[in-house]
Amino acid sequence: MFSIKPKQRKKIGLVLGSGGFRGFAHIGVIQVLQENNIPIDFISGASIGSLVGAYFSLYSDLHKLEEEIVMNKKEKLPTLFDLGFRGGLVSGRKFEAFFERMLKRKTFNDCRIPLNIVATDLMTGQKIILDQGNLASAVRASSSVPLVFEPVRHKGHLLVDGGLSDPVPVDAVKKMGAEIIIAVNLYHPNEFIEKRFNMPIVALRATRIALHNLAKASIIGADVVLNPDTSRFMKTNSYKKYFDPPVAKALIEIGRLEAKKLLPQIKKVLEQK
Repeated sequence: MFSIKPKQRKKIGLVLGSGGFRGFAHIGVIQVLQENNIPIDFISGASIGSLVGAYFSLYSDLHKLEEEIVMNKKEKLPTLFDLGFRGGLVSGRKFEAFFERMLKRKTFNDCRIPLNIVATDLMTGQKIILDQGNLASAVRASSSVPLVFEPVRHKGHLLVDGGLSDPVPVDAVKKMGAEIIIAVNLYHPNEFIEKRFNMPIVALRATRIALHNLAKASIIGADVVLNPDTSRFMKTNSYKKYFDPPVAKALIEIGRLEAKKLLPQIKKVLEQK
């Protein structure tokens, strides 16, 4: 069984990147880290990474998260859509209430593992780091895809999806004090498989290109970067698939396989540092 000697123990930061429904892969990654006794001292997350990070930082158990999101028959994604009128098709109130129930109305002070969450200020385009106050509100802000969800007003900022400014927030966890950084980047090059183009595909491809290139800049400074290949599911990326058990379970397994593949590298970095 792998273990780190106390005298060699350096603070480890885990970064969970944005990526929508691909985020189930984060669960598989963390499961493998736990199974191999790799401690996590700090967590930073953007968008879907903020939700997984918040839940793990509170409970240190992601098996319950699978049940909460995937196996919950009462609260499917479409039932959480409430019509918005101010900058988004969906107001996000039901989503925030859902996050409140999932996170038990906890705050950042309740986290067992120190956490920060990245959002983007729509007015300035700058990254905003959230590390105080209500967790559900922070997750809601970090996950607010522009045009889909109404932006969140917070201390003079108008917050939207964290992936727009820092999709894999390595710098954010480094500023928390992490000396070794393990990052999970959900944007895989194999996503660029579509060779036939029409206007919607061109628009989607342009967005993905921007996110992929931004993610490459974000991961600079990470000691180990995990890049789960979820590309075969990109054509199933519709809202009804977000809570679809077979898809979610397959994505979790992809995360597990990536973590197992990179496990020797992770252990080597931990032993060397």
